[in-house]
Amino acid sequence: MRNKLIGLCFVIVTYGFFLVGTLPATLALSYVSLPANVMITQVDGTVWQGEAKRISFNNIDVEDIRWDTSVLALLTGSAQVYVEFGRGKNSLRGRGELGYSSAGVYVQDFTATASSEWLVRASNVPLPVTTMGNVKLTIAEMRQGQPWCAQLDGQLNWSNAAIESLLGNVEIDSAVAILTCDNGAIVANIKQSSTQLKISGIAKLENNGKYSLSAVLVPSNELPQSIRSNLRYVGKENAKGEYKVHYAGRI
Repeated sequence: MRNKLIGLCFVIVTYGFFLVGTLPATLALSYVSLPANVMITQVDGTVWQGEAKRISFNNIDVEDIRWDTSVLALLTGSAQVYVEFGRGKNSLRGRGELGYSSAGVYVQDFTATASSEWLVRASNVPLPVTTMGNVKLTIAEMRQGQPWCAQLDGQLNWSNAAIESLLGNVEIDSAVAILTCDNGAIVANIKQSSTQLKISGIAKLENNGKYSLSAVLVPSNELPQSIRSNLRYVGKENAKGEYKVHYAGRI
């Protein structure tokens, strides 16, 4: 009798998953209350597998979103979705696994790429400079914790990078930030090197949006003098020709 009851429960649960999974995504979305600043357009497919033409958030557009839900993860009590988004060169593009379990949100094998120009436009922050290059975020694994993470293994790269301003141009070449988790805080170990400038430092995002940055800038003689002369506003040059930077605040 016990085995029959377990078998019946399994059939009911499986059938429930089937009904939810075959539910049209547009119908399922109609039951979801989205924030006023979020808009999803041209949704097609089912909850299991589908696509949307565009997701807009605070005037930031992510296009050509596709998802594929893991049935096995649902049977083990987790929600796991493989997503892909973006196709154009001048858009945000990426793919990876997003999930939710009893421990919270997690991310695996995730990459996202965009031009620095796109990121500046998306930030909606007016900057007196023009940036160039491509930015790539890679997350091997990230697990939610307090205040931000329980585990983080990732990397942020800015390649073919440069900055143009009225004071002159700065060749960044390549910059990398190794992302880790330290007692719930997100930590970025930053390294950058070019013939004009070298930067190394640590950035940290802690509880309540508190952030800090400690870095060392080492300019070379190839850095435009118009820019080098303004580094005194960043910090005081020491005997080694270094400028030490310390910032702290809240986002």
